[in-house]
Amino acid sequence: KAQENTGRVIGAALCYSGNYLLQTVTDESEYHYFFAGIDAQNSEYHLKRGETFVTPHLALTYSTEGLSGASRNFHRWGREYRLMHGNEPRMILLNSWEGVYMNVNEPTMDQMMGDIADMGGELFVMDDGWFGHRDDDRSSLGDWFVFGTKYRRTIDDKALGDWEVDTVKLPHGIPGLIDMAKKHGIKFGIWIEPEMTNTKSRLYEKHPDWIVKAPKRDAVTGRGGTQLVLDMGNPEVQDFVFSVVDRLKQQNPDLAYIKWDANMHIANHGSQCLPAADQSELFINYHRGLEKTLQRIRDKYPDLIIQACA
Repeated sequence: KAQENTGRVIGAALCYSGNYLLQTVTDESEYHYFFAGIDAQNSEYHLKRGETFVTPHLALTYSTEGLSGASRNFHRWGREYRLMHGNEPRMILLNSWEGVYMNVNEPTMDQMMGDIADMGGELFVMDDGWFGHRDDDRSSLGDWFVFGTKYRRTIDDKALGDWEVDTVKLPHGIPGLIDMAKKHGIKFGIWIEPEMTNTKSRLYEKHPDWIVKAPKRDAVTGRGGTQLVLDMGNPEVQDFVFSVVDRLKQQNPDLAYIKWDANMHIANHGSQCLPAADQSELFINYHRGLEKTLQRIRDKYPDLIIQACA
């Protein structure tokens, strides 16, 4: 029998970050059956004429060194082939969240940067509360930019204004914080949650059609009673989410790290950009759009560290 560091073990990992199902079946024979793939629940997909559907890859490993041996195999494989710069040590960081929550301000950020620098740390990450009217979790998600009067359906630089940094909390904006970090000899990172919005936001007021929502039903809200998920299957949403990261990096080239949050699951089964006959494709369409957007970010910014949180 396999133990932690002895015995023969077969391991499997599904290379898919969408809804999945892993299942083992043992019958009256001497065989065990293992199934892995996209979760079939609410994922019926209608293949178009001439279309190819590629199912997720399954990674398999074998070890004679027990459960930990299989884990070590996967870790080596992940660092070598799946993670960006997977063999490089990550920076030691301090995140502002549990220190001040949303009460960020320049003097406190400066003090926290000094603290982590004095302890030999290398990175400071400012968490939630730096933009819009974000004093709690009930408003402003999506309001990363000042939306101008020329705002159009297509997201581009002409349609978006400057960053909507809370200048009461941060009079010198993000560039001022990056300068502070340089003064302390460390790098600077920032928190975003670009695939979400709140019912109390200008983004939702302008684009209620961008959220995931069941047809002819009220939207189900999450955190704070107002959070909603943007439909990443919608190409307009993909452009918007990409623009959040792209403009952050364009305007702040020295930004070294992004903490990307995901504080709500999909509670509304419905897409406002899919036809009625294809509503069952929501989960697959959403995942494809998210993956496409992340790959677009990675292609343009190969060295940007992104933490997937929550």
